[in-house]
Amino acid sequence: MKLLKKGLEVELYAGTKTGEVLPLSSKLHEKFPDFSQEPDERNFEYITKPCSEYHELFEELIKPRIKIRNFLETQGDLTLIPGSTLSLPFEKSFSFSKPGDPYHEYIFKTYKTNIITTSLHINFGIDDYNNLFKLLCALRLDTALFLALSASSCFFDGEVTDYQSYRWHNFPKTPEFVPFFKDHKQFIGWTNEQITSKKMFNVRHLWSSIRPNGPNRPNDLNRIEIRICDLVTDTKKVLAIVCLIECLIQKYLTENNWPKVFDKMSDKNENELIELTRLTDRQEDLVAKLGLNAKIWDWRNNCTNEAYKVIESIYNDLANTAKKLGILEYLKPIVTILNTGNEATQFLNSYNKTKSISATLQHFIEEFSNLDLKYSEILKNPSGKNI
Repeated sequence: MKLLKKGLEVELYAGTKTGEVLPLSSKLHEKFPDFSQEPDERNFEYITKPCSEYHELFEELIKPRIKIRNFLETQGDLTLIPGSTLSLPFEKSFSFSKPGDPYHEYIFKTYKTNIITTSLHINFGIDDYNNLFKLLCALRLDTALFLALSASSCFFDGEVTDYQSYRWHNFPKTPEFVPFFKDHKQFIGWTNEQITSKKMFNVRHLWSSIRPNGPNRPNDLNRIEIRICDLVTDTKKVLAIVCLIECLIQKYLTENNWPKVFDKMSDKNENELIELTRLTDRQEDLVAKLGLNAKIWDWRNNCTNEAYKVIESIYNDLANTAKKLGILEYLKPIVTILNTGNEATQFLNSYNKTKSISATLQHFIEEFSNLDLKYSEILKNPSGKNI
């Protein structure tokens, strides 16, 4: 087994150390032209280069953040802010990063401020189209689990939302119904149909939990992009989630043991596939609300169980795969997340003590900074690859 090429798109907020998110993406893009701008200036994105080794990905994730932090300090002692929604009360008018851009104008008119979120988009390089679409279907059965591990958006606009991922609950998934794609031909036809019928503005406007991606969508594809994860501030935990997904992929590819639910998929009753699609969407909604404690359908044994128990079982099953790949140490922080909770749980535990979203946010802003600086120091050590 060889490690896959992988990379992340990391969306972030920046602002004051009291937690106010500011429209800074144009300044950041001017300073770092390789950073991407979202429609509103209050979130921005950097992209890691594709790499196979986890110590390289660790470096790719940390170094840009340290550059951002150093620059933000020169702009009035500003910083990076955790969470995947705007936690404190915020200005409801749009702050366009590219005034006049037709796509951005469309997004503003259609979705308003619902799209000002942060997240992790995780990409895995898959060249073979047959494997790509099999994996797309198989991994989609588990997207709710990836959200459970990463949920970090329990606050919004100064309120406790009663969701662990208010981002995913509130985000405008588009189109509303995205089927399980049997093959590349179906994906091409479906995409073109959505654009023709104006359900999608362009090929980028497929905002689902997981999608095929590539240099010339929908025709030329080379990767799977998992889009459901909230922002996770601890880079070791980010790598653990990436590692868990890679081990799932590697196990499918080496054992060729695909989910039985897709047996004879081309002949399957269309209504059954539609219901399976709706079921996976409901699973994501359940986890957006309850996180690791959500009771979901575990397709592996056809029973209902808490998400954390399903993940624990998958972790134990994949440990041997991780060991064979030499990445078991990168997988182990999954156990920490299961034991101590995702970031939303930690935010809520802190809030229950302080009864203040602002105080909670300030504490985790400092924690976020301390982690980045700690990991930056590790990179300076010659043995830094052993994180």
